[in-house]
Amino acid sequence: MFEKIYVAAASGTESVVKKELTRMGYGPGGADYGLIPVTGGIEDAVKLNMALRSATRVYSLIAEGYADNFDALYELVRAVPFEDFLPRDAAVNVDAASHRSALFALSAIQRVVKRALCDRMGGTMAESGKTYYLRCVINENRALLLLDTTGESLHKRGYRTYVGDAPIRETLAAAMLLLAGYRGGVLIDPFCGSGTIPIEAAMIATDTAPGLNRAFAFENYDVFPSETIKNVRESLIAAVKTDFKPEICGYDVNPKACELANRHLIKAGLGGKVHFQRRDAKELSSRFSAGHIVTNPPYGIRLGKSGELKSLYGNLGERYADMRGFTLGVITAYPFFEKDFGMRADRKRKLYNSEIESVYYIFNAPNKAR
Repeated sequence: MFEKIYVAAASGTESVVKKELTRMGYGPGGADYGLIPVTGGIEDAVKLNMALRSATRVYSLIAEGYADNFDALYELVRAVPFEDFLPRDAAVNVDAASHRSALFALSAIQRVVKRALCDRMGGTMAESGKTYYLRCVINENRALLLLDTTGESLHKRGYRTYVGDAPIRETLAAAMLLLAGYRGGVLIDPFCGSGTIPIEAAMIATDTAPGLNRAFAFENYDVFPSETIKNVRESLIAAVKTDFKPEICGYDVNPKACELANRHLIKAGLGGKVHFQRRDAKELSSRFSAGHIVTNPPYGIRLGKSGELKSLYGNLGERYADMRGFTLGVITAYPFFEKDFGMRADRKRKLYNSEIESVYYIFNAPNKAR
């Protein structure tokens, strides 16, 4: 128990999360319905929660086994020595998911798991103490009982306390940067909004772990020693390049958006690491000859009028034609993007931006195909 971890990834980002895990020294297995297994214990779960950029959640495995009926599921859960890590007064929250399995009624799965757990713990639980979050996932009749070590999704970094128009999730912004090959250096976002993409870029460039300024569910679990949590956090803080200022800028036509972005930047502890300014995307340019442009422009769904998008994307294509030393990444749900942009992307990937099915278009800089 607690010797295996499952890392959750949003649809389309599985390969990015796996590359992150590999760079961190883990050997990830194949993604199964968005869950990526790695070998690791309690300290690893703490580190992954704090350091992963594109993942959405980290689970510690409690038990696994075949369960194609409720009796089998009950026996699997009943055999777990919950008394070794659950306080007698623990309040237990059980979530469930099922894919292509004989057991598919989620509420029934939750009830069976809870009943088996209570029976193991002596029949009744006061549930007046700390809350422990369990998740039962059944994929093709293979059941996983997991301890949710994350709590609020990992996109909740803690710095974006004010929401602008059509915000992009922090984990998606990080995934876009990593997919485009950004590891630091020059970065431009000409539609920066509340600043998420440039701030995530600054975290990457300065080796700032994204989870340093937030709380996690594991901090409430007695089985996770406070000294271990403290040591992991301190080691990640020590790795931050505090004296390094990357060449990152974001601009937006709305001055209030720039003000909001700067407030988020300071909240993230990265004041001075990004230059935000009021500027129209039509003025996209750079004094540098190479770098990255990663952006989330209006789609015509929640912002902008569809009649304006042809001009907007056409202008973006014209500006980029003069900046071909830059790798460009654009996410949009606009179906005629490549046509109006005037260029076919080198790579495309389906991603979901706030539940909106979108496409991420990547244009490689010359000699930088990946």
